[in-house]
Amino acid sequence: MKKIISFASDFGLDDGSVGVVKGVISRIDPELKVNDISHGIPPQNIKYGSLLLMRAIQYIPQGVLLAVVDPGVGTERKPIAITTDWGVMIGPDNGLLNLACATVGGAKQAYALENPNWIIPHEGNTFHARDIFSPFAAAYASGQLQLEEFGLELDLEDLKQYLIPLTDISENEIKGEVLYVDHYGNCQTNISPEELKQKKLKIGDVVNLKIDAQELQAKWCETYQSGNVGGVGLVVDSWGMISIFLPNGNVQKLLNCKDNSKVTISV
Repeated sequence: MKKIISFASDFGLDDGSVGVVKGVISRIDPELKVNDISHGIPPQNIKYGSLLLMRAIQYIPQGVLLAVVDPGVGTERKPIAITTDWGVMIGPDNGLLNLACATVGGAKQAYALENPNWIIPHEGNTFHARDIFSPFAAAYASGQLQLEEFGLELDLEDLKQYLIPLTDISENEIKGEVLYVDHYGNCQTNISPEELKQKKLKIGDVVNLKIDAQELQAKWCETYQSGNVGGVGLVVDSWGMISIFLPNGNVQKLLNCKDNSKVTISV
């Protein structure tokens, strides 16, 4: 049975890179289905890419993940395939894949993408998504290539890792940071609702919130619409983390917060 390829990248949709990669897949097997996750990952942002894949992997069909956020393309970083209980994940060895792997039970095996029969000859060394990643993904998904034929098996301990930063919890404070700013300007943090509950906080409570040097109050709300209009709120978002939001507005612009902004919630 042929496997579905789910594809994510930081390519955008303007220059044709996504179409070229999907064209390579179709030339190898025109019957393969490609599920586009996103091609709007901020350029070269491995952190955003890894968080996106961690969230998406729970909801996309099992099969093959083709993920490309690759600022080190052409350098010594390896093109790899990682096997998991979910399926096979293909991309660069730069930490992009490890959170998704962990979400579905961890990596089982890893292989370098070395089989010369499935590498497209190329002059430059800047488009591995076209020349290496997509041919291997398509060949495996279509049943033309077995995992053991990819290349050298790699030591899992040698793979690059991206780790979500931990919170710092004291008697009266929870210190974290902004992990991700979404399309609407909501700022997801690395703070969990369980950490708020451990401080005896509940939905409806108002907390002291510090974002970088700015101090304000925020209400823990059940939905994006249950906050005071014009007032900043906290909500458990669809990924189960605490997000900072502004009802019908853009809290990122209001507070000028950004990826890695420091966040402190005080009881």
